[in-house]
This record gives sequence, C-alpha cells and structure tokens, in this order.
Amino acid sequence: MKLVRYEDSDLALSEALETDPEVMRELGGPIDPARLREVAHPRRVDDPWYFTIIPDPGGPKAGTIGIWDKELDGAVIHETGWMVLPAFQRRGIATRALGLLIARARDASEFPSMHAFPPISNAPSNALCRKFDFTLLGQRAFVYAGRTLECNHWMLDLTSV
Repeated sequence: MKLVRYEDSDLALSEALETDPEVMRELGGPIDPARLREVAHPRRVDDPWYFTIIPDPGGPKAGTIGIWDKELDGAVIHETGWMVLPAFQRRGIATRALGLLIARARDASEFPSMHAFPPISNAPSNALCRKFDFTLLGQRAFVYAGRTLECNHWMLDLTSV
C-alpha cells in the first residue's frame, strides 16, 4: 500500500467519493460538486499531509486520507479523516492507510496528537479509532461541510509509542 500526496488530478477521486450517497451516508449525504471543486479540492492540493490511498502497486486509487490543522474551542488541533470508495470497502484498506498515516505523523514529530470525529452512528470509523487506541474524549456536535453532525471525539497521542 502507498499513500501518495493528493494532486490536482485527484479531483475526480474526490468527486467519486463525496458525491456517492453510500460513502457520504454518515456525513449528511453527498456534497455539492461545485463546493467540492471551489473549497475542499484546492485546500487538499495545497496540503502536504493529504493523500490518496493506493492499495496495490500500479493499481487504482481507492480513497483519501489526511491530517490537517483545525481550530476547535479556540485551540489548533490536528484532525484526521479518511474515505474509501465502496468497491474497496471491507478489505482493511482504511486500516492499513491509517496505520501508515499514524507512522508518518509520528516520524515527522510535528503532530503531538491527532483527532478524529466520526459520526456516532459510523460503526466502522469508530471501530478503527478503537483499533488504533485513540482515546474517546466524548461526544460533540461537529460541523462537516456546513452540516452539524453528532460525532464521537477521539484523540491519539502521537508522542507515545
């Protein structure tokens, strides 16, 4: 598996992910493609910590994953998130990608921790947080793409091994 820096040519992958009703079911439904092109895509292209997921050498891209700065309660935290195309789900791809991202973030030492905010109802993403020993800090309303969702707030200390 490889994580490859997200590029301008990855817009089609983001559109396939974020306009898919199944992928976006837990996040309030598909995103408006215009909003994706104008807001999210340019930010991802500029972010050195946003990646596409390539499960097999020479194979197709299966999803995206990243870690980015986010302001929360007056402080800057490092949020992580991931999406995998339906055809690639339930194969352990998100698990392997998150493991690689955590290892890279620890090696870079610029991130003391990472936070994840999966909706409470998103069992697979919450299970992934538990698998990697994120600590559940509680539940909170969380805004994603202008939508308020009830989410679990998970945190992983990246300074301990």
